[in-house]
Amino acid sequence: MLYLLIYSALVFAYGITIFWDSGVVMYLTGLFAFLSVVISFPKAQRLYKVTASIFVIIALITAAFEGIAVVQFPYYMTSTAILIMIFYVLPFINSVIVVGRYDQKVNRLLKTKISHLGQLYQRTALVSFLLGSFLNIGTIPLVVSVLKRNLKEQSANLVSRFISSAMLRGYALCLVWTPMEILVAISIDITGVGYVTLLPYLLLFSLTLLLITFWAGKSYKGYTLESVSGQIDMTAVYKKIASLSFFLILFISIIIWLRPLLNLSFLETVGLVIIPYSFLWALVIKRIRSFLVYGLRTWQARTSSLQNYVVLFLSVGFFISILGESKLMGYLQYPFLILEGLPVLLFIVIQILFLGLAMVGFHPLVTISLVGEMLQPILGSVSPLAAAIVLITSGLSTVMAGPFNISVSLTGMLLHQNPYRVSLWNVGFAFLFSSGGTLLATIILLFP
Repeated sequence: MLYLLIYSALVFAYGITIFWDSGVVMYLTGLFAFLSVVISFPKAQRLYKVTASIFVIIALITAAFEGIAVVQFPYYMTSTAILIMIFYVLPFINSVIVVGRYDQKVNRLLKTKISHLGQLYQRTALVSFLLGSFLNIGTIPLVVSVLKRNLKEQSANLVSRFISSAMLRGYALCLVWTPMEILVAISIDITGVGYVTLLPYLLLFSLTLLLITFWAGKSYKGYTLESVSGQIDMTAVYKKIASLSFFLILFISIIIWLRPLLNLSFLETVGLVIIPYSFLWALVIKRIRSFLVYGLRTWQARTSSLQNYVVLFLSVGFFISILGESKLMGYLQYPFLILEGLPVLLFIVIQILFLGLAMVGFHPLVTISLVGEMLQPILGSVSPLAAAIVLITSGLSTVMAGPFNISVSLTGMLLHQNPYRVSLWNVGFAFLFSSGGTLLATIILLFP
């Protein structure tokens, strides 16, 4: 209950600062952020503790050299509070999918008219693609549970490799263009590119890679699956998919309309819209009572278990804010300034940074926060559109091949496999994924 109260206080205080530029409220928000880190630290996992501690220690040393008083620290604690706000509200839109039974209907695609593993591979990627936009990480246990039942006659190693490959690829490809993906929203805010401008390129990238994924699935067509063939009336499934698509398009439209009206960042607009939109969605589909019961229970459970994210992201935010006041930032930006005249090489360095740092435990949101600060001096001379595409595709490549990323670690846990093995199975496609983003960004540079 303590976590719920403190995190709620942090989110509500931060929400006030979005509309009211008050030093007092900002300082109070910083105090709540500091308190959130303190109470969360004992419960956070070791990796998050170590990483956060390193950032905080460097920030404290830097602050001492720059003469920043301890009493001023709360002002430096709020730069990443918006990320906590997003995690705070996401369970509501996830809950609409569950109470609206969208997940059950779409999962029927995995149970009908399938005669071999090649078809199931394509269906798995498609289902992950359709559900991932709204269910986010909740897609993974849902798809794994269905597939493990369907594949119980196959060898354990084949099942693990099949599921992790098909599911994570489809999941990553849906995240590329959804406005609810934090990496997408942060990339938009870093580069200043409009979502409407970015969306056609992201959809082109996503659908092209999805077709490549379908083609790759043909390698499994030699494995027959009589146990999952069957006849199910698909009319209800298609209606649910159409409904899901409609509400997603409506959500995107509202974000695009409200952002300039409220004069907010893309991420702030998404954070403010999710709860009222989820409520209205549940009202329209006549599931409001179920939504309130299930949604509040899910929100309470997930919010009370945000310790890892609170410790990591608020500590990184403190580090970046302190760093911005120091000369050290100039030294960190220098390598990027050298590559200013070689944008393609810069993009390649960025994609390698994301995958490389993910392998040693850096969360992509940490990496993008750091890279975003280093990119600031050169965004005027490098195409913001191209830079945004590289940030998004490089960041999301870790969804498939980052052993400490929650998607990979959760998949490994559910399949009883080492996350590094899951990453190894997918690292080739992850590199193709990020390289595809770099290629698209290069084409934009050549043909602006």
